[in-house]
Amino acid sequence: MDGSSGRRRARLALAAGVLLGLAYPIPLQWSGYTYFHTVGFLVLINAMLGVGWNVIGGWAGQFDFGPQVFFAIGAYTAAILFVHVGLSPWLGMLAGVLAAMGICALVTYPLTRLRGHYFAISTVAIWMIAQPIGATWEFINGSRGLFIPMQGAQGVLGATASLQFAGRTKALGYYYVAFGLLGLTLWLLRLVEHSKLGFYFRAIRDDQEGAEGIGIDSRLYKVIARSITAAVFAAGGVLYGFWALAVFPEQVLDLNWSTLPIMATVVGGIGRLWGPVLGAVILIPISQIMSTTLGTGPLAGRGIDLIVYGVIIVLIAALRPTGILSLPWSRWARRLAGRPASGRLVGHG
Repeated sequence: MDGSSGRRRARLALAAGVLLGLAYPIPLQWSGYTYFHTVGFLVLINAMLGVGWNVIGGWAGQFDFGPQVFFAIGAYTAAILFVHVGLSPWLGMLAGVLAAMGICALVTYPLTRLRGHYFAISTVAIWMIAQPIGATWEFINGSRGLFIPMQGAQGVLGATASLQFAGRTKALGYYYVAFGLLGLTLWLLRLVEHSKLGFYFRAIRDDQEGAEGIGIDSRLYKVIARSITAAVFAAGGVLYGFWALAVFPEQVLDLNWSTLPIMATVVGGIGRLWGPVLGAVILIPISQIMSTTLGTGPLAGRGIDLIVYGVIIVLIAALRPTGILSLPWSRWARRLAGRPASGRLVGHG
């Protein structure tokens, strides 16, 4: 009975979250505060990236500090195909996802011989290699970057199909596209979590030798896990590139595209599907508030916003290192409902 009531509460919480997410931008659109749409967009895209990183970092247990390379691959692939071929950004996103997964598989397989901090260092090295390539490769315009031209006025369906929202609808349109992509990512990765793949990933994380002893090819499944992460980051890179209407190497290879999703995952609950979402909802607005209040005016340039933000993250990590989702939410919900904290029935030991 307690299990069914717990699932019911989880479904109610999910429904409430979806409704809140859908309704969030509407009053802001009426009042004209579109800046908060942008904050919402950044929350959603970082949550999506965190959910993707959780596959390699949380389920497979391999810390990857270079997934922004695949973010850049997705952004550049879709931008090049749109600018030079006129291909739809959604087809460009599919191409970017496939390109990122293919490149990821090629560069990751040799790294799977490494474990722990050696694997993590190797992913940083790949990112360091990608930076000068992005800045000097003429095919992608090097450091000059690629600019995505705006098309003519379009209706809602046309703007969604071309990922080009204009005027006051831009922030609102990208918010809802990001919301949809996050929902799709959560649904697909929930299927992975409860599939044979998900069990293999966690088996490798918990005991690699034991997993290999029962016939699981740890190298193959590490590659698969990182390729799934690469696919999510590539899709996020496409969305961000069309939102910014430009793709520059220092922009899409920025370290924040790995650190913020990783921090959101750890703060929310690493290894839990919804952990990155909760972490992003908490951390990204705090980051934006700190930068707009403490990072401007007489305090500008002193890094006060970064110091305060860092202290908040340290406190959360120190007080709840297993993530906020590990708090006893079910027990608290039973107490609020006036039920006993224990799920046992009277008369049972």
